[in-house]
Amino acid sequence: MRYARVRIRHDPGTRHPMHAFEMAHDRIERAELRYWNAVLDGTNAFVFRVVGDPEPFRAKLEARESTIDYALTPATNGVFHCCVRDEATPADESYIAAFARGTLVVVPPIRFNPDGTTDLTLVGTAADVAAAVEDLPEGLSATVRSVGPYERYADPATAGLMEPDAAVSAEQAAALTKRQRAAVAAAVEHGYYDSPRAGAVSDVADELGVSTGTAAEHLRKAEATVMGRLVNR
Repeated sequence: MRYARVRIRHDPGTRHPMHAFEMAHDRIERAELRYWNAVLDGTNAFVFRVVGDPEPFRAKLEARESTIDYALTPATNGVFHCCVRDEATPADESYIAAFARGTLVVVPPIRFNPDGTTDLTLVGTAADVAAAVEDLPEGLSATVRSVGPYERYADPATAGLMEPDAAVSAEQAAALTKRQRAAVAAAVEHGYYDSPRAGAVSDVADELGVSTGTAAEHLRKAEATVMGRLVNR
């Protein structure tokens, strides 16, 4: 099995209306799709994580004719979650169909970027991953940001920490605090340790719902602990 981290560019007509709304609203910074359930009755159910103010998001959902039901959590450190069920739009169906093939699985989250692109991770056989990237519907184009064996992404919480042959042992991983482990897991998931680097400390901060300085401190302390123990061994 292979994974591919892909950035999708959308022509304006293929962009989801909520993504277009997030791009245009100065009180919504970014959003990502964490979970979804297509129940095959013409509707979709989604859970989003959103950085920003929930009130304009609520107002937009209320105004959309396709919204069937929704619930928003209170914002904590500028982050809230939204569970929404709505009628499937042509854009939804086109996007889902693009990746509904063979062994292919879309691994959450799907990130909706302020520039109108979306980032996602695909997993499947090499042939199915390549076909999905090459045969996108009209109006969509893909840039592959990284690709490789899926084992690395099988469990972001322990990737690079718990593999038997990894330089970092389970004992070293256990020496990290819960928040440090979460920061490292988010950094791995976002490609912060990729070469070339694909993610940033700000991505880790958004994932944890903390400031950039706090995220950087968690990473520095985790790295110091792991490297110190490795050298001492």
